[in-house]
Amino acid sequence: MNKLLLVFLIIAVFVNSPMAQNQFENGGFESWEEVVNGIYKLEPVNWSSIKTSDDESYNEVAPVVWGKSDDAHSGNSSLHLFNEEYFSIVVTGTITNGRVHTELPAVNSYMYTDPNDDRWNSIMGWRPDSVVGWYKSNPVGDDFGTVKVALHAGELHLPQDESNAIALAYLELPSGITSEWTRFSTPIVYYSNEQPEYQLTILTAGDGLEPVAGSEIWFDDLQFIYNNNSIDDNFADDINAFAYQGKINISINGSQNETYKITVSDIMGRQLYINNNYQGEKMVLQQQLQSGIYFITATKGQQTFTKKVFIN
Repeated sequence: MNKLLLVFLIIAVFVNSPMAQNQFENGGFESWEEVVNGIYKLEPVNWSSIKTSDDESYNEVAPVVWGKSDDAHSGNSSLHLFNEEYFSIVVTGTITNGRVHTELPAVNSYMYTDPNDDRWNSIMGWRPDSVVGWYKSNPVGDDFGTVKVALHAGELHLPQDESNAIALAYLELPSGITSEWTRFSTPIVYYSNEQPEYQLTILTAGDGLEPVAGSEIWFDDLQFIYNNNSIDDNFADDINAFAYQGKINISINGSQNETYKITVSDIMGRQLYINNNYQGEKMVLQQQLQSGIYFITATKGQQTFTKKVFIN
């Protein structure tokens, strides 16, 4: 009886310990494997590039915009991404732990999680608070590398179909040269109290909209941080936000003439509207927005409320 109780206690400790919490698979980029497409080129294990997209005809001719580097923050290797000009088009150095969908024109391409194939998904059954890692960068001009992590249920396409998104971490790294390994940290902002099933991470060497050829970046030692004080507290019902005819309508209940900072962001983390002196009155954003998910965040002191709005 005592032995059986001890076994149950050991199991309980393991399940509730940090060891049981999900982390990045091969987040230190120590393990690499040969890409199976007729050429000798390595990808980090559990990560994929445009050479292993879902279009095999494109994979053979796709440019190489990533590599294994022996300049590491820890261990023996890191991930090197770089932007490359290819037939007069600048291809952004990109890697994901999901899969790449390639389609022309390029605006129709996206990264996605495939729940039905373990090669193209990354399990996430917890609610981490932030993402940290280490980087070095050598951008050209005003270009910058990015880190995007979306927690979600079911399938997710970034960009294209973000309806299953539960939380997002997005970081634009500095555009200046960073010659020494530098730690970055960015919070994961939750827009739903649902439990995630997967996480989709995308790392880039440049601005996905206007990348500059020659920009390069190195990543190493990615990690999820779990704290006792969950960012779930950021989710509240005080914001009234809805979309009508492609425009976002906003008001705050019980504001009583208090001053808020209000921001509107898209699924990629780009801030489309900022008002530092909002007092909760009914407001209609006049921008004609494209179809997709938008996040309305109101901040007052240390208190933050966030709502998710769909525009069809």
